[in-house]
Amino acid sequence: MSTTVQLSTREISVFSEEYKKRRKQQMIRFFGATVFTLISARLAFRGVQSRKYVPNMFQLNHKPPLYSFQGEAISALAFGTGLATGSFGMLVFGSCWLADISSLAEFTIKARKLIGDPSAQEAAQQPMDQETQQVAKALQDLIESAKRQ
Repeated sequence: MSTTVQLSTREISVFSEEYKKRRKQQMIRFFGATVFTLISARLAFRGVQSRKYVPNMFQLNHKPPLYSFQGEAISALAFGTGLATGSFGMLVFGSCWLADISSLAEFTIKARKLIGDPSAQEAAQQPMDQETQQVAKALQDLIESAKRQ
């Protein structure tokens, strides 16, 4: 006569303060990477625009300005690195925010579940004892009453 309550960890943790802080931290990381990418893109755009030769009224239009090859290479490397790092950071932090991953250990667990590792699924399949079932039922009732309000 034992009834098993299927209650996911996600349903329990949605209303906790720790969950809200965790999601806020993930959001801040993603938006930080986004700001870094936008600043890098703006600097790269300004760098390209400043190198553009625009002659005045009576100047020759085929005379390129003087420049340093080393300076050009260093600035191109800096702009490219900034854009690539920012874009990669946005990809990683955005994916982790969507998948609710905050650490490398959580990534490992999610990846094992995704590829179908039996050791990762065994932990979720274990039956609960009577006291744990009562606590889970009480939490589920609390969550459902909060959703109705």
